Amino acid sequence: MISVCMATYNGERFIKEQLDSILCQLSEEDEIIISDDGSTDKTLEIIDSYNDKRIKVLHHKKEENVYFKKSNVLFATKNFENALKHAVGDYVYLSDQDDIWCENKIEETKKLLQKYDFVMSNFSIINDGGLLKQDFFYEKNPINSNILFSLIHPHFIGCCCCFNRNLLKRILPFPDRIYSHDLWIGLIAQRFGTIEYVNTPLIKHRVGDYNSSTACKKSINSFIFKIKYRFFVLLELMKRSY
Repeated sequence: MISVCMATYNGERFIKEQLDSILCQLSEEDEIIISDDGSTDKTLEIIDSYNDKRIKVLHHKKEENVYFKKSNVLFATKNFENALKHAVGDYVYLSDQDDIWCENKIEETKKLLQKYDFVMSNFSIINDGGLLKQDFFYEKNPINSNILFSLIHPHFIGCCCCFNRNLLKRILPFPDRIYSHDLWIGLIAQRFGTIEYVNTPLIKHRVGDYNSSTACKKSINSFIFKIKYRFFVLLELMKRSY
């Protein structure tokens, strides 16, 4: 069974295109768990219109964090955690609300998940209008075997990742001191699991003015902030040694 975990917030512009690209790849036993952070547009109305028993909607309340100031990234991280807590599948996929899955994503990754704990694929880049801007984001495998290198130079993109249930048990709960779920999940996979990278792009990742994704965007965080959240992640990773 597959659990697709999606975090939403005011995603009415692209949510239908994304759901359509996912649902056609799922069996009747699979599920899409959508955790919504209080959308005020038509996001929930569009989701409800599917009337599909595979879609399960959770209503999540945005949470402030004492370690970091308010940010879209932090809100999305906690929203994803809420979805992951309710996943019951053997294989778990992360999904943004505004991307488009390639038609072979499930087929290509599910067979690999029978051998590896964690799989990440390459991706293409599209703009707000859906126009292709870049075929391959990565020229070669970006995942380094050294955890410290991955901490300093993060290359894990959550929406390109999937993993098995054993790894999910180690991922949850998210520590309060982590900022990005992408980095946390990727480092847990490096520490406790086996990883496989697929160079073929399996999603069309939307990068524009309407999403909170930091992939492909230059960070606006200060150097001190970057040191701070990496330090916190390292401490939490060392504590998660069971």
